[in-house]
Amino acid sequence: MRSEGLLFKEDVILTWMRDRFFRNLVASASPVKMDLKDSLSQLQLNPYYTFPAMALLEPTAHFTDEHEKVLYLERMRDHLQKNISNGSVVFVDEEGRVGLLFSWVSKDQIQLIQSMLKEQLHLQVNIGVGKPCSHLCDVVHSYRQAARALQFKFYRGTGAIIYYGELGRLESLKQYPSEHEKELYDAFKASETIEEIQSCVEQFYGRILQKGPLDAQSVYDLTVRLLVGIEKRVLTETENVIAYERFDVMSIVKLETLEDTKNYVIHFLVGLREVLSHSQKESHRSIIKKTIHHMEQECQYASLQSVAQKVYMTPTYLSLLFKLNTGKTFIEHLTDIRIDKAKDMLRSTHFKNYEVAEKVGYQDPRYFSQIFKKKVGLSPSEYRESIGR
Repeated sequence: MRSEGLLFKEDVILTWMRDRFFRNLVASASPVKMDLKDSLSQLQLNPYYTFPAMALLEPTAHFTDEHEKVLYLERMRDHLQKNISNGSVVFVDEEGRVGLLFSWVSKDQIQLIQSMLKEQLHLQVNIGVGKPCSHLCDVVHSYRQAARALQFKFYRGTGAIIYYGELGRLESLKQYPSEHEKELYDAFKASETIEEIQSCVEQFYGRILQKGPLDAQSVYDLTVRLLVGIEKRVLTETENVIAYERFDVMSIVKLETLEDTKNYVIHFLVGLREVLSHSQKESHRSIIKKTIHHMEQECQYASLQSVAQKVYMTPTYLSLLFKLNTGKTFIEHLTDIRIDKAKDMLRSTHFKNYEVAEKVGYQDPRYFSQIFKKKVGLSPSEYRESIGR
């Protein structure tokens, strides 16, 4: 009787031989000509399949090193081989996935396998399933289809079962959509909340994918170019750039799904919005300072229209900006400037009341007197008399 250690060693060698056999099988550029049934029998595997097909199970976990990943895959393979009873074969391929050779008539087991891994081993996987073949020697085609099906996890999300036969084509990006970048940037600049930035990003990718899904590499390339373009636009418009988190190209190409990609873009734009907001605040402070200077220097003739023209803004926007930054309307602040200048003239000159009114911008002396009394509590004459006492 052979010892337990020897039996264990033989099991390990047999498993290694099976993995190597299937790796060579699926690496072939054309259908295999050998007698696969005979080869499978020699490896103590089921040689008979009704419409054979391949599935590929890809772990969703992230690994610290290659050794950890290998142990994870071997654990999946060994557990599945012990627990599936319909003659299916499990192996580990060269790309870090677990392959499954099965009969198409038992394809319902795919869902059960996914559930079993999740419940018993707490492992979550993406599964790509190729189309069935008429002959076992053609199964390499099903393997490649399963691999292509896995590419659609970018759109389906993690933990999905994706059948190649249900998919359309993945297109490549023919031309970078500069006009959509400009639309996104304008909407981004006008946004005030994270929700508005999320909406901008959703609309951008919605337009890009309107005619159908792109291959993941095209989306990565487009995303990198988008972030470079928007970053350049922001930095061009910003004088004093505050610190912000730069985007990392390598981080982008490691994103597994479209949803992850959109969330990365949103996160970057939220950070970049602080740069733009800080710059806008600095710019707004400068504009308000210049506006008040023109109001003080030209209070006799100043108006919202005339001052807006001098600071290169529309009257409507300047009025809004002024209120947001000072807490007063343009007219309220101009009135305060005029009344302060009028008080100064009444204290230090012999100008008559109507002359003071005219010099600070009021053509109607009675209206000036009403405004003055409302602001100061005294009429211009009463104010002058109180100073002289």
